[in-house]
Amino acid sequence: MLNNTVPERITSLSHPLVREAYLKKDLGTGHKDKDVLVIETLDPDFDDIDHELFDSYLIDLLVDLGDLKNQAEQKVGSFDRVDIRY
Repeated sequence: MLNNTVPERITSLSHPLVREAYLKKDLGTGHKDKDVLVIETLDPDFDDIDHELFDSYLIDLLVDLGDLKNQAEQKVGSFDRVDIRY
């Protein structure tokens, strides 16, 4: 039996700091595969950004994380965890 390992892109997720979001399977060594919401952020130029601006960037995203999770759950159903990548 093959598991669906192709990520499911979530096109309805809307946020100014999010470039892309998708649901993927984490095929770990445990007994149950986990569904993971992956949020890819816009790629700021970290060489030219100071630490305070970077912290503000992350805080803005984390403050809105609950809303982003709700948007994703309405589209694809429940998932086990969220990964944030830039």
